[in-house]
Amino acid sequence: MTNATRARAYAPATVGNVLCGFDVFGLALERPGDVVEARRCSTPGVVITAIHSDGGRLPTDPNSNVAGVAAGAVIEAAGLQNVGIALEIWKGLPLSGGMGGSAASSVASVVATNALLDGGLTMEEKILCALAGERRAAGTTHSDNIAPSLHGGIVMVRPEQPGVAISLPVPCGLAVALVHPPLELGTGDMRSAVPADVPLERAVSQWANCAALVVGLYEQDWDLIGKALVDEVAAPYRTPHVPGFDDVRAAAIEAGALGAGLSGSGPSMFALCRNISEASAAAAAMTGAFDAVGLRSADRFVSLVGSGARVIEDAP
Repeated sequence: MTNATRARAYAPATVGNVLCGFDVFGLALERPGDVVEARRCSTPGVVITAIHSDGGRLPTDPNSNVAGVAAGAVIEAAGLQNVGIALEIWKGLPLSGGMGGSAASSVASVVATNALLDGGLTMEEKILCALAGERRAAGTTHSDNIAPSLHGGIVMVRPEQPGVAISLPVPCGLAVALVHPPLELGTGDMRSAVPADVPLERAVSQWANCAALVVGLYEQDWDLIGKALVDEVAAPYRTPHVPGFDDVRAAAIEAGALGAGLSGSGPSMFALCRNISEASAAAAAMTGAFDAVGLRSADRFVSLVGSGARVIEDAP
């Protein structure tokens, strides 16, 4: 264990599912994200001293907050006893926004706590610790947000091995437009909106799209990537909850995007693009389409596919 008194980490927003890969694919943005600082304290266990930019809505009880639970999991995984950790959290991501906000807080907490304690956790162990926090928020153990937020890039995860992330190639220049309208959709509510049984025809189409996306990424085949970006499983049941979805998606495609749809469970929408210029155009078009249906003041972000969580020096 080091003699450091504090460590601070940043973890980025993510796009879960990437349309065709429900609970399987995820990608990381470079910005925005959450920051968590871990400091030593004399009382064993985890406390949360402050949360910024959440409007007072997130719990400071460490057993009810994803970052607190994740930090506790790091302490346990590192085999340390009688360690005291105080967390301070800066939220850069909206609540219930479909941008991996709970995952980012969990991952940043894991990275900061592991760095502070010199815990020596492997990447797989870090994912599992962050998943302990994510489970507190969503009640599930899917790592399609946790894994890319930690690893960066585009990853594939397997439900039976939630701690293992398989990195996929990122075509040169691949950029993301992400637009968050002034709505909130709870992850649990959106998950329950998707029926447990999927018609065989839709399932086969989804499998084909997943395979096509992987091939398209490896071959940097923009046309194939665009054709693969279709969600046959969750979108039919989730998109009705986002006013103007069809118009926003069409606006992104018309602006040059390869494909567009819900980021995770929504309401944020994303578009994959060949470069930053096209992503900027797609983000502007998507924002305009949301404006047209009365969802004004949508936040928009344009980013290259990002490099994942890291220890930083300064808070926001």
